[in-house]
Amino acid sequence: MFTNLSYLKKHTPENGTDRESYLSLLVDEYLNSSSLDSKSQVLANLANFAYDPINFAYIRDVGVFDVFLYVIKNECNIQLLHFATTGICNLCSDPVNLDYLIEHSGVKSLVVLLNSNHTEIIPDIIATFIYLFNNGRRTGDNTEIMQKIETLKQSQDKVISNLATVFMDIYQEQ
Repeated sequence: MFTNLSYLKKHTPENGTDRESYLSLLVDEYLNSSSLDSKSQVLANLANFAYDPINFAYIRDVGVFDVFLYVIKNECNIQLLHFATTGICNLCSDPVNLDYLIEHSGVKSLVVLLNSNHTEIIPDIIATFIYLFNNGRRTGDNTEIMQKIETLKQSQDKVISNLATVFMDIYQEQ
């Protein structure tokens, strides 16, 4: 469900925490936690907030997007990578977020993650690339992206093979 500011105000208690502050608290909790389970839970919550456009500016302002980018560049835990790629995918319906991803070198890390065997990470990455290419964003030489996704069209996982086919169709139309 997408929200608007009046909905948020109506559903925030008078002395409650506003959305931006709450997201900031989640970022702090992620950064200060030493527990993998806590980090996973917080990152899942952050990825969930990323689906609603009303949160996009807050997410950039308080560093949520930066946390997602840090995870895809530095972590190897599959669960953390899954939540980070989901969050990025959710954010990339917005052109400002696409630019943020490109400007902060996130595309390169996503290309590397296309080699993952995790069947929930790959669709998020392909969908992110669909957003990028469908919105006319280019990241330099796209040869490596094209080769990897062309290979994924042969995947036994139907979600992956179908998304790869859609991506290639979009790319060839442009």
